[in-house]
Amino acid sequence: MRRFRFSRVPETGLLFLSFFLNFSWEVVHTYFYTLKDSDFNAMLYGWLHCTFGDVMITLASFWLVSLMARNRRWFLELNMRNFAGFVMIGVIYTLFSELTNVQIFRSWGYNESMPVIPLVRVGLTPVLQWLVIPSATIFLLRCRLLPLLETARNHPPKTGTGSLPDASDERGGTLSH
Repeated sequence: MRRFRFSRVPETGLLFLSFFLNFSWEVVHTYFYTLKDSDFNAMLYGWLHCTFGDVMITLASFWLVSLMARNRRWFLELNMRNFAGFVMIGVIYTLFSELTNVQIFRSWGYNESMPVIPLVRVGLTPVLQWLVIPSATIFLLRCRLLPLLETARNHPPKTGTGSLPDASDERGGTLSH
């Protein structure tokens, strides 16, 4: 019987990295929103609410690219199509979300310090977030999992103790894993 390890599931690392990177970004760019004038509890709620939303968008982007690539470990053999798709799904969602939540529903607002992209009337920092954070997340996830994959390929595990469930699979695994 094989032991389950969270390192075998790419989504685990993706979720942790995405949470911490997005939370840090949310805290830093609070300065550009009207939320900066709120009490700490309101800011904490806003940071956590937005961070969990960011994590869900990241996970959805990851799964959509995984479906297109037919491989949950697409980021280990990264190509421009998968990388750009992963980033652009988040950017497109962010443009839609910021536009509807700031301009239509007024769920949140920018203060005078927020640089706004004129053509779409959306804040620059949320768009930058979806260019920087997913890129960093994929880079860090690759740094974490590539050595495990190389170790598994160079030193096949004893029966039933593998470090990655599909280390012998040349494609790096499929959605069925």
